[in-house]
Amino acid sequence: MASSVLHTFADHYRRSAVGRTGVGDRDFILDYQLLLKSAKAQDGTALVQAKVDLQRAVHQSEGRLTLDTHPRDPHLIHRVRLRRSDGEAWLFSHLGQSSPSAERESLAQLFEAALESSVPAAHHTGWETWCYLLASASRSGGSVSPFTRDDPSTTEEILTLLPRLLEWKGDSMIRFASCVLCGDSKRLSVLQSRLEAALKDITSGTLSSFDDLGLVETPRRVLIHGPLQLTLPRGTIDLGLLSGGVTLSEWDIASALEITTVAQRCLTVENETTFHELTKRNTDTLLIQTSYPGRATLDLLRRLPPDLPFFHFGDTDPAGFDILRDLRERTGRPIEAIHMEFRDDPRSASLTAKDLTLLQRLLANPSMKAESDALNAMLEVQRKGRFEQEAIGMPNLDGWPFYASQR
Repeated sequence: MASSVLHTFADHYRRSAVGRTGVGDRDFILDYQLLLKSAKAQDGTALVQAKVDLQRAVHQSEGRLTLDTHPRDPHLIHRVRLRRSDGEAWLFSHLGQSSPSAERESLAQLFEAALESSVPAAHHTGWETWCYLLASASRSGGSVSPFTRDDPSTTEEILTLLPRLLEWKGDSMIRFASCVLCGDSKRLSVLQSRLEAALKDITSGTLSSFDDLGLVETPRRVLIHGPLQLTLPRGTIDLGLLSGGVTLSEWDIASALEITTVAQRCLTVENETTFHELTKRNTDTLLIQTSYPGRATLDLLRRLPPDLPFFHFGDTDPAGFDILRDLRERTGRPIEAIHMEFRDDPRSASLTAKDLTLLQRLLANPSMKAESDALNAMLEVQRKGRFEQEAIGMPNLDGWPFYASQR
């Protein structure tokens, strides 16, 4: 059995430039004291054993592994040297391990074998280029992100999954697709970040997420309340007849031949708790619950009448104002903030570094000019105040604008 000190020497070799890349024409040299320290063999029995093991390995290596000693004292070791030409092959064979060179080549061959995979014609060039680049990086010691060099089985699994994902048709839940593709309902989620990074590289950003493939964690839907009529191929639904909130799926919004409303305005509401409280007041306002809007929400907002007045009621911390910015920018609508004045409270949480960075970005954004007073007031006191929507209290009016103390 190979000694601990020799395994430690091999670990240093793997992490070295020549070990990672295979490039170099000089012997690999490691300071003897550093090796002993790394192997936890600086004194006592461990030190004696390390010296014996090194001397034995030097003898067995037939000149491939040598010890550089003091010119006048051969017992005083300065460095351990591995011959460049054939030392690596001997060392890792002696340890019963694959050499870094063999592992680089094996990884490159995985990417070259993937070239034979069947992918949709639209992605064929991107797939080939991506595989070639990864094969080259494997051999040269370059980055193989989103893969790792020490897990070939997962690399092979991802290379098998990607063509099947590129061929996926229609919208499905991620867990369903995972069962179909992996035989495990959670496996796609485990690999999601790596698969999405690969998809982005292969398609030059055209596909950068599972969402782009139609794979979602939960169905795309939007929670609404109020006067909204959907004309579908099989008839018309008047959602204004319902007392509580109702969920519309993205598919229903997309399949509607016409979407109309007699509402006087549309109010997007950040928090679901506040949304449900407002639904108790039957009004001529169309309520839509949303934080950062998903695709179903955006699709519905785009299909509402262009002259319908839009308002947003959200939390008044930096994230709450950022949701307002996001809604404005992604819908292109002139959405007015309502009930979003800064409400100070000396006992409230201080702004974090992340909050301060976001505040500065919001203040620099032209779309947030109308909210600059509230943003600056928060920035001045360096705290969030009573930022939650629920802090305003109970709605006390039958209709718009719901809160008597606010405009």
